[in-house]
Amino acid sequence: MKKIYLVIFSALLCTQISKGQLSLTKAFNEPVIGDVNISHRWDSTSALDNNPGPNTLWDFSALTTNTGVSTSNYTTVAGSTDAGNYPNATFAEFDGNAGYTYYRATTTATPQLELLGIYQPSLSINLNQNPAVIAVWPIAYGYNKTDALSGTVSTPTIGGNATGNVKTSASGTGTVLLPGGLTFTNVLQITATQTINISLMAGPIPVASATVLSTNYQYYHGTQKFPILSVNYQTISGAFSGSSASIRINNNVIAGIKESQSKFDFSIAPNPTNDQLNISLTNQKAENVSAMILNNLGQLVKTIELGNSTTINKQVDLTDLNSGIYIIKTTIGASSSSSKKIIIE
Repeated sequence: MKKIYLVIFSALLCTQISKGQLSLTKAFNEPVIGDVNISHRWDSTSALDNNPGPNTLWDFSALTTNTGVSTSNYTTVAGSTDAGNYPNATFAEFDGNAGYTYYRATTTATPQLELLGIYQPSLSINLNQNPAVIAVWPIAYGYNKTDALSGTVSTPTIGGNATGNVKTSASGTGTVLLPGGLTFTNVLQITATQTINISLMAGPIPVASATVLSTNYQYYHGTQKFPILSVNYQTISGAFSGSSASIRINNNVIAGIKESQSKFDFSIAPNPTNDQLNISLTNQKAENVSAMILNNLGQLVKTIELGNSTTINKQVDLTDLNSGIYIIKTTIGASSSSSKKIIIE
């Protein structure tokens, strides 16, 4: 049986509110018919740090590229395969193959977004008894919402029932490092966990059951409507089982990664360090070189001028900085830059 992908809605545009926090609102966050979200698959050779909390540094700089591409098209319900079973849906998300996810956006005094179900040729889940509320607008750091779901399940040969819940939380704020030295500050982390219990029935008799557990970490930045990066883990246990993991980066961010990767590299040592840091790089065009050190909040705490020699080796004094994790961003000329993480003990 195909893996079941129940994807928490991810069309979230981050906007600024007081004190620099990011907020997700109905006016900017919900997709409109005609929206397209393209993301590219990336791989990791080690476990990823998706820790929650304020002022967190999420380092994804070691990810390696993959050829996989995912496209979500937001369409009218009438144009979808299973439209007749979702009379209350306001739009559908097409996965580019044969699958649809159905949503209802409300316009009440407290607007919310509901998940009504998913359609796949091998198995469909229709939350016709209790749709899952996946967003109550607005959403800012500290938001938590858990909502029960229930409905029916169908395959080409058998039907059944589905129960479970969806938990969505705005679980972290901080800085994201991506490959190519790309740095995003003032990022909001959303953690979405779905538990779906499936029971297939032959009349009144249960014949098979399984539980689908999916956890999705999404990272949002104010420059993009959709997440800049998503990390999804899924396990299926019971009568049918399996597991999967996927890492995807927003198509609009890919160009910046490729551009940064094609520019230059620099080395720093020692790392971790106590009070001194050596910066080394080759400056082929003898342009002016500078370095900025940013803290976990993305705030500039130190600027260093490195000169314009073709070969640069400079020792930097860090005794004026507190212990912690920082980002050093080195720039050659007007626009070529690259970033690395440093730890001061």
